[in-house]
Amino acid sequence: MSKRQWIWLIVAVAVFALAGVASVAVNTWQQRSVAEMYGSMDSLFGGAYAIEEDFLFPDEPFIAKLDIEGTILSGGGVTDYMSEGFNLDYILDYIDRLAACENNAGILLFIDSGGGEVKASDEVYLKLMDYKRETGRPIYAYFDSTACSGAYYIAMAADNIWANRNCICVNIGVYVSTYNLSGLFEKYGVEEVLIKSSENKAIGSIGQEWTEEQLAIYQSIVDLWYDQFVEIVAEGRGMTAEQVKALDDGREMLAAQALQAGFIDGICRYSEYESYLLENTGLLLYEEEPAEMDMFTQLLRNIYGKLEALTPRSEAEILRDLMHENNGIVVMAYAG
Repeated sequence: MSKRQWIWLIVAVAVFALAGVASVAVNTWQQRSVAEMYGSMDSLFGGAYAIEEDFLFPDEPFIAKLDIEGTILSGGGVTDYMSEGFNLDYILDYIDRLAACENNAGILLFIDSGGGEVKASDEVYLKLMDYKRETGRPIYAYFDSTACSGAYYIAMAADNIWANRNCICVNIGVYVSTYNLSGLFEKYGVEEVLIKSSENKAIGSIGQEWTEEQLAIYQSIVDLWYDQFVEIVAEGRGMTAEQVKALDDGREMLAAQALQAGFIDGICRYSEYESYLLENTGLLLYEEEPAEMDMFTQLLRNIYGKLEALTPRSEAEILRDLMHENNGIVVMAYAG
């Protein structure tokens, strides 16, 4: 190796070491900040809030606002309060805590999502239906800018759905996403070796082309997922499966079109919907607030992000990451 290459190697090692230290420091500081936040709020409100383990709830009847935002995906730690976007584990656990809270009188789903994984969408939908069955409490839904596919799937647990007039929504359907990188493999001299127990084992492996039989197998699976989606919409909106299919063939709709088709119940601004809930229920609308990130934690996150961006990546590393992220079949109920 040349002297210049040795210098770059030493710099890279130092960068990765510093990034690791920063990551540990950020996580430790976040956990400490969350604990301090809940302790200080309990003292500040003088017992006006009741703590359900990690969740802080009002000591009077309330409707809980639950955000369904970003791409709907599996994963995410229950204690990751500061994460942005969709966090499946946190949402499922939060619904359980609401069900156990005697002061909770309902849930408002604030939805701004283009959809996501079928599995994750179904888990949230089923958890919300469990909540309704066990508590008898209502669920409301408001669509902000987007409420498509998997996000609309989740909304079928709601008794009442209103939307912003500019919202793009509905988009009933499912698709399978994978890659055929055999041409890219050939370009870089990569060969995927599969030792299979049967002809149709390892369907969707990114180094292999799909056969007609394999396409037909997954088309049948997608059809079953679609039928499940349609049945859930039919039940949620008081329609038949035939009516749902006739009204939406996977297309997206503007709120006015969705209202005309019967897929939502009304159109208004969010502030107006809050007023509507207050007038009709007389209950407090409560939203769980994440702990604010202090300046030191923000600084560490910024440093960590910049260090990652400065690390050079070779074509081989990019190809490796692409293989790792996309090897296999991803089932999506997503806009598009």
